[in-house]
Amino acid sequence: MESFKMNIIQQYELKYITFEQLLEDIWGYGQCLINEVGIECFCFYIEAAAGYHDFRFYIFPFTSLKHNKIR
Repeated sequence: MESFKMNIIQQYELKYITFEQLLEDIWGYGQCLINEVGIECFCFYIEAAAGYHDFRFYIFPFTSLKHNKIR
């Protein structure tokens, strides 16, 4: 059986760690986390840690179904 390891953002979003813990610890993560969650999500939490905004959760943008039609 393969085990699933959560990244720090998943740990926060599933409430295993606090927002403050995320903000303190995210600075130590880099390319691997960016590859896993995407640059927009990573930047969102880095900007939160730096005080650029007061939002606490990243919401993935909705992709229009019109663009994802199966042909």
